[in-house]
Amino acid sequence: MYSTILGAGAPTEMPFDHAPFSSEGALRFGAFVLYPRQHLLLKNGEPVSLGSRALDLLIAMASRAGELLEKSELIACAWPKVIVEECNLRAQIVALRRVLGEDENGFEYIVTVPGRGYRFVARTEPYQASSEPSSTERQQSLPSLITLPLGRDAVIERLGEQLLQTRLISLVGPGGIGKSTVALALGNQLAEQMPHGTCFVDLSETSDDSRIAQALAEALGLQPGNDPLRDVVQHLQQRRQLLILDNCEQALDGTALVVETLLKWTPDCAILITSREPLHTAGEQVERLLPLQLPAACEHPTSEQALSYPAVALFVERVQANDTAFCLDDGNVADVVSICRKLDGIPLDIEIAATRVSAFGLTPLADLLDGDFRLQMEGRRTAPPRHRSLRATLDWSYQTLPPAEQAMLRLVAIFNGTFTLNAVRAIVEGDEQLAGDPLPLIESLVDKSLLIAHRDDTMKYYQMPKTERLYALEKLDQTGTTQRIVARHAAYALAVVKKAASQLDTVVPDAWKNLYGAESDTIRSALTWACSTDGNQSLGLELTLAALGLGPYRDRSSRPRVEQSHDQPADRRKAG
Repeated sequence: MYSTILGAGAPTEMPFDHAPFSSEGALRFGAFVLYPRQHLLLKNGEPVSLGSRALDLLIAMASRAGELLEKSELIACAWPKVIVEECNLRAQIVALRRVLGEDENGFEYIVTVPGRGYRFVARTEPYQASSEPSSTERQQSLPSLITLPLGRDAVIERLGEQLLQTRLISLVGPGGIGKSTVALALGNQLAEQMPHGTCFVDLSETSDDSRIAQALAEALGLQPGNDPLRDVVQHLQQRRQLLILDNCEQALDGTALVVETLLKWTPDCAILITSREPLHTAGEQVERLLPLQLPAACEHPTSEQALSYPAVALFVERVQANDTAFCLDDGNVADVVSICRKLDGIPLDIEIAATRVSAFGLTPLADLLDGDFRLQMEGRRTAPPRHRSLRATLDWSYQTLPPAEQAMLRLVAIFNGTFTLNAVRAIVEGDEQLAGDPLPLIESLVDKSLLIAHRDDTMKYYQMPKTERLYALEKLDQTGTTQRIVARHAAYALAVVKKAASQLDTVVPDAWKNLYGAESDTIRSALTWACSTDGNQSLGLELTLAALGLGPYRDRSSRPRVEQSHDQPADRRKAG
């Protein structure tokens, strides 16, 4: 018996032993309603962002709940007339499970039958309330989510709860981390819970502070007046609405003024802003968006295990969007994990790099990411100009920095891994452009998401993401001061090693590690430079002999640090 499963393209006929659920009606299971004909999945009444192939698989399985569907049958459903490997099916099942999640009792919707296929085990029933999903003014006020925010379920759920209680949340992170995507997902999630819906304003092209209130008034559909901020306040005073102000970093002062005014005079409105740095305004709650989760440096996951990490899942999904024949398996999973680590789990970096796999292959691409090619890679043609390449993203950030912060960013690029404030003080000493305490400049770069701050029980230390470091090293080379700074860096490392060795027998191990563990990356990169052809051979010998005296303590620091392994930039001879 043949039945039709509706997919993203033309219908495809498949041999089914049992007729599937009618594609003319909706199907409900748990918190979900599935509309096969519209190719739409809702959760608690809100649209769920899911790829067309994953939806094809869900329609096929949910329409025959309880039955075993063989792998070949599901592949033919999602990839009609295309030959693909089973790993593509596994990747889509992983995406489905991530979206469906588990209920409060830990119930799983999809069960694997080893060696055969999958079974949809949730109880399903026809959904009679409406055969068509209703559209509302709230949903229409938000741009559609084109891609699913992988790995962001926990932060979206947490912020969704907080926005029902908190007046102002600033979602902060570097360019390409996925702030806008998370904000849109939050807006869609909360649209029905806000009596007057959600208003979304993109401020990426608004650099004039006086234009912020006008842009918000236009987004709210207000007629232009002489005082747009007054008009916005009067409009919102009796409304319970969520305002999303996206990409605020171009006009932070103007945004802060508008936001503080709204907090004072519109008591029922909630505000979510996205920016590379906080507003530093009254009532602000800051949420720093972290990179996507990766396997730890000590982990060596199988292909199936690796797909449970959002960074790897995103990379594989984007590769398969350009090459349906690509298959993540145990033979290439190490290369994929290595690439995702080199890209620090940043979604934009991962998406841009994934489109190069079909041209270069995995291993050559991993090598190319160590050099200037990483910055030159271009992304989507329709992306905002600042997101069309990694260089464009960083140019956009770098050009907004004051000269002193630009100089500090260039200087700390010398550190390959984590570094301390003491190390920064040592290499800025005598620098005319960076006179005074470097702490305010370091804190400002952390605020702007160009440095990452870590803290343990005893001290703070910092690191620069790899893409930003490669860019900043390039800027440092253009000043002609690289070798002088690197030599100063190596001299500091030697001083640290000598002092650490002198205290080896007089300081208890835990205290010794607290004092010197955070300097291990600085010492390691200084050794690499000093022993290179461009380094200082005598300094390298002295540093090596001093480091050998540290014995077993040298690598016993318990602090987390950046994965270094073999993925140093190509210019490591200059900068360690």
